[in-house]
Amino acid sequence: MQSNSVSIVCPSCASAEVRNLGQIPPSSTFAGRMLERELSGGSLFRCCRCELYFRAPRLSEEELNELYRAGNEESWPDASSERNDWQLISEWLSSRKDAHYLLDVGCFDGRLLESLGRDYRRAGVEIHPEAARRAQAKGVEIVGGDFATLPKLDPAPDVVLAVDVIEHSPDPRKFLKSLLEVVRPGGFIIVTTGNTEAPSWRLMGARYWYCHIAEHISFISPTWARLAAPSLGLALIETRRFSHVKCQSWIRQAGYEMSVNLLLRFAPRIFARLRRRGFGQIDLARYPGLEMAPPYWMSSQDHMMLVFRKER
Repeated sequence: MQSNSVSIVCPSCASAEVRNLGQIPPSSTFAGRMLERELSGGSLFRCCRCELYFRAPRLSEEELNELYRAGNEESWPDASSERNDWQLISEWLSSRKDAHYLLDVGCFDGRLLESLGRDYRRAGVEIHPEAARRAQAKGVEIVGGDFATLPKLDPAPDVVLAVDVIEHSPDPRKFLKSLLEVVRPGGFIIVTTGNTEAPSWRLMGARYWYCHIAEHISFISPTWARLAAPSLGLALIETRRFSHVKCQSWIRQAGYEMSVNLLLRFAPRIFARLRRRGFGQIDLARYPGLEMAPPYWMSSQDHMMLVFRKER
């Protein structure tokens, strides 16, 4: 990690008007793989100018890419029927008559594109070599490996998808600009990610499960999108909020997840004591810093789908 002595500025707009929202607990995993030692969480900051939330200090781009390449190729196991965002994307695409060529940035093993059917020309960008190979086997044309250097395609895609990707980028505005440069004029960009304006996130702050995931380093909201879009030549045309996955027993799961997160928020000592007694099945002997690791809150409507149109 970078030194804490370095003054913290927003990685997107370079503003020094940032607010420290608290320390993020360490993590023991990265891209679905258990680490040999826990990874420092840094702190969660909010930029008062552009409304970006971000982790600082953070690993370098080279260190992050090395961890991604060593990640678990099974780290995205959800079926399409369990993913609310995939269904929202499918419904939106089916309503468009001008969406024929799709580019999925961070396509992993191509499961999303496969679920959308073969009526589309499908291309993808994926850094994990085994996941990219699996995507190719599903009929996805792999056109790049790193979302930091997206290729110019001819013809340009009608729709660029970035599903659970923008939170991995050091600078979400720069990332959105790179998507803009790839999509055709009048085309669309669909982004799904966590929403910092979700009530559950506002309640938990830096101890929220979504920012605790080590590979998540930048966090946005509808407000951030509304501020960023016009200066890039984009129009934000739709915002949909949703829970990340469907719950089989929603009432039971929602009640349980709310209870354990409220316990962490308002009675952290009791929460830590339960962790030491085995709650959550975390190996504290190996990862002592995970005593305050936040539990998931998958039933919360803490995600969003943003649809942008590239102005002609």
